[in-house]
Amino acid sequence: MMLELEEELKLLNINPCVKCETGEKELIYDCLNKDQKKVYNDICNLFKKKDNAIIVINTPSGTGKTFLLSTFVANYKKPVTYITFRKDQASEISLKKIKTYTYISFNMHYFNLPYHGAIQMFRSCGYDEVEELHNLIVSSKKFVRVDNTTTFIIDMYTISSPNMLLLLYILSLKHRLHLIFSGYHMQLNGINKSSYHNENNFYIVQIFNDLMINQLTNTRTCDIVLEDKLTSFRKLIQQFQPIGNIQFYYNLRYFLYSLFRSKYFTEERFDTVYIAQTHRKITMRLSRFIQYLQSIGKPYVEAPYFYHDSNDFIVPLLPKRKESKNLIKKFFPTLILVEGYKYIYINKDGVHNIVVLEKIVYEDIEIKYLRIRFENNYNRVEKIERVSLNYYQILPAYRLWLLRNVIHTDELWQFPLRPYALTYHAALGRTIEKVKVELSIEHFANFLYIGLSCVRHESDIYKIHDEQNLLSYMVTDYMENVRNDTEYYYNCPVIEYNKEEILACITNKRPNKFIDNINWTTVNSVNLFEKNIVFLRIARSVYQESLPQKKEVNTPLMQIAKFVKKNPNVILETIKMVSVNENKSNNNKNKKKKMKKKQQQKKENKECKECDSLVYLRNEYYRWLAEIEKSD
Repeated sequence: MMLELEEELKLLNINPCVKCETGEKELIYDCLNKDQKKVYNDICNLFKKKDNAIIVINTPSGTGKTFLLSTFVANYKKPVTYITFRKDQASEISLKKIKTYTYISFNMHYFNLPYHGAIQMFRSCGYDEVEELHNLIVSSKKFVRVDNTTTFIIDMYTISSPNMLLLLYILSLKHRLHLIFSGYHMQLNGINKSSYHNENNFYIVQIFNDLMINQLTNTRTCDIVLEDKLTSFRKLIQQFQPIGNIQFYYNLRYFLYSLFRSKYFTEERFDTVYIAQTHRKITMRLSRFIQYLQSIGKPYVEAPYFYHDSNDFIVPLLPKRKESKNLIKKFFPTLILVEGYKYIYINKDGVHNIVVLEKIVYEDIEIKYLRIRFENNYNRVEKIERVSLNYYQILPAYRLWLLRNVIHTDELWQFPLRPYALTYHAALGRTIEKVKVELSIEHFANFLYIGLSCVRHESDIYKIHDEQNLLSYMVTDYMENVRNDTEYYYNCPVIEYNKEEILACITNKRPNKFIDNINWTTVNSVNLFEKNIVFLRIARSVYQESLPQKKEVNTPLMQIAKFVKKNPNVILETIKMVSVNENKSNNNKNKKKKMKKKQQQKKENKECKECDSLVYLRNEYYRWLAEIEKSD
């Protein structure tokens, strides 16, 4: 009877965890834990001692960084601006009366830029790293200080453009601003890379920092077993690459399988949160959802997006019939509506809520409105109609994709709902609770670490999707636990096999004829083994010997960051010299095409007259480099 009750509770997603039911805490000092209080006090003390202090909080996901910083802002006596990557998080923090921007809206607000200008602001266009720095100094002159902000908090610093971090530091020198960079060096690398820095942003912020904070206690995970598994997975990843995106090699994938074996064998469900690396993966998931609905005879509606044509007629954006059904689109062209399923509802202010679609209400044959019930408040029921989707309610890339053949407008109409799915970038920093989660195996190990870090309990992880490699894991598992072979990893091509039979052999430790009769080819190359084209095995020691270990990183932009840190007076003098009307790139004509020969490019560059401020900056930079080389 007790087992049946537990199963019913699981199906209802009822979580008996006391820690999860504590509710939202007040933004007061007494609500911080011991580690958070220490960090809070360290920040306040440093700010008292120094005008433009730079602090880096570098701790794993789930350690309460956002709550700590929100509490600091709510109680700090001087104005603070909070900058973060996720639009929904910015909206949630704004509700706490904290001035909050996304990276894009920050650029728009403080540099008086239109949306498209804000997106393109940090694209590399300097002929070399010195000119790149000069361009950022020019941008600093365009900074409009419309308020009395004394501190900028940059959350999820690994996601932002490295040029943005450098510009913020230049602004801190010019306006004596404090900066707090919050994140973790194992979080996802930036979406917008610089041609002068293709590494993790941690390498940049650690150059600037006056105080590095590495110690905060995990406040998200309630499950000690899950926390231990995440810690062991993180430590293994860091053995191979301690910072940034980590290639998800077989040894790491098999280790994850050994930690969460049962999660690989559950059948896919569609009432769970699905997390994947790309929108294309989410599109594939939605296609499978339709196939599932058709197989069980469940009614559904594919609601098209609409726009108004030049004559103000309403035009639906329907998928083209000529497009191949096998073509995997980047986005799904319609909104799938199914009564009884969960969605993400985004209001006009960008606040996200999980809702259940209770009823699709028609007028004649057209949908008039939807009735939704809020998951976190069962008594809250609302009617929603189609709206003109604003900046918060649809991804800019999605809008562009839908309107790729429409020229005269960028206005889109749809119900403000999203499928119950996230990319790993959108999952970063979230706490996902009281719902089951499905995770897709991707190219980078830290993506899975981010996804796993979102949940509070191991029981919240419903499935890990890695069907392509599951046979290989099962065979390695069998050889290890049934045949006592811990010397090799085994990799199999994608073939038809009896999953249940092999799993039974592993569980009961009995021989399996299918596996025992395979003729294995032993290889010594990691790259060859990873291709998964024939039945291969490789000594486990090869991975330890062959995979890249810790490396010394020194990109051109890191050199520039060191120069800026060591030579603040040079930067301030250059700021005085530059004009806000200077062309962003003096030598932009040299960037139109890549020259076949580097010397030819340099020659043409010299023929272009550089402005006085750039000449001064370049001379000072090379003088500093010469001094460093001399001291070495």
